[in-house]
Amino acid sequence: MEKECIDFDGSGPGAYDKAKRMSESEKAKGPGKKKGKKRHREEKSEGKTGRRWRDSDHFSEERPKIRKRTREDSSEQPKKNGKRIREDSPEEQPKKIMEGSPEEHPKKQEKRTREDSPEGESDRKRPRADPKGLNPLQLCNYTFYSVIGGGGYGTVMLASLKDRRSNVAVKILKKKPGSFSSIRAEANILRISGGSPYLCHGYAAFQTQRHAFLVMEYASGGTLKDQLRTHGALDMTRVEFHSAELVCGLQFLHDNGIIHRDLKPDNILLDQEGHIKISDFGMSQQNVFGNRTVTGRAGTLGYIAPEIFLNKAYNAAVDWWALGVIICEMATGESPFPEESDDENFIDGVISDEPNIPYWLSGDLKDLLRELLEKNPDRRLGVNGNIRHHPFFSAIEWEELEEQLTPLPFDLRAPSKEHIEPDEGKALSFLESPKNINASGDKMKIPGLSFISCNWQD
Repeated sequence: MEKECIDFDGSGPGAYDKAKRMSESEKAKGPGKKKGKKRHREEKSEGKTGRRWRDSDHFSEERPKIRKRTREDSSEQPKKNGKRIREDSPEEQPKKIMEGSPEEHPKKQEKRTREDSPEGESDRKRPRADPKGLNPLQLCNYTFYSVIGGGGYGTVMLASLKDRRSNVAVKILKKKPGSFSSIRAEANILRISGGSPYLCHGYAAFQTQRHAFLVMEYASGGTLKDQLRTHGALDMTRVEFHSAELVCGLQFLHDNGIIHRDLKPDNILLDQEGHIKISDFGMSQQNVFGNRTVTGRAGTLGYIAPEIFLNKAYNAAVDWWALGVIICEMATGESPFPEESDDENFIDGVISDEPNIPYWLSGDLKDLLRELLEKNPDRRLGVNGNIRHHPFFSAIEWEELEEQLTPLPFDLRAPSKEHIEPDEGKALSFLESPKNINASGDKMKIPGLSFISCNWQD
């Protein structure tokens, strides 16, 4: 069972140091009853949703109550097709290139106050921080090494907490008006990601006045895109295995009302053994349960489902379409929809043309691809029918796979370190002056962002 995460939004180092002193005081006094009033926090909803490439992003019906999360035992692409679209505002320790600012003197103990909590969250008693070790919510406690990813929406750096041996990936997002809801949504998904071994796990989130920081596990095996670039088509045993792991990861997200909306090889990481990790939840939509649908364009051109191009309301079926494209690329090295010189021609092909599925693939795989690349989302496999029962997955022991007990049927060839770019000599803009390290009381504060995962272990 996944351990509960600890929320520290807005509390800063004061609450962390207070927890540490309380822990030491309890050890000195010995066992005894603890008295105190329950402390609750509330959150007001924040206004406009942060947007990238999406015309609008809203639900087509009233928001139902959020149900408890459960796990059910159920059911490089050419550059033209790799455009990301969204309209809106251990091994050896790497060479150290930059450290955070010197640690500040702890603030005096302050009384806890009521603050805004994430929308839809009821009041609850917040657990205390683990008082051991450095505070993971302070930027000055991290050492940053190199850039390992990024794009127009942020930079991902290899880093470590100074009192821990293991490396982590830290996503740095510049806070801009209109982006708050998107950043907070990504942090909220990272809070629960530890419930599936096939999602990139979130360890912590915090903010300074100008930036938000999402601390995640570091997947050292590179991306699925790296593997496709190196090997072209993968062998069928590996295609089956990766596809089944992706099914587990997607079903966990969908069971929790989350549509990924930007599933592609670039966002599928591999750990050091070769297991997949779905990552990058910056375009994800939350609270899509049952028959609810959303609207708005989001995703990367070569992996967007036809209903999105047609500006129709959609649901989790768009993720199953993207999975169909990815499985075809793993099996053949090619997209089921050929590259076009013009984006509009490519979109027309996705809407109107039948997918290009090679005749030499096995009958079960061809059938799986046809059912995932069904134009009608209501008839698409994953939404219509139990994908785990498809004959292509007949050799998969799903219960063992869910617990990551199934042995890997291949040896991962580690990618080159070309995706790691040393930042020696470069100034890191997010390393702000000590007086600006903690965001408290400023207008750019994102309510409900900060947390520490109890699953973060060295």
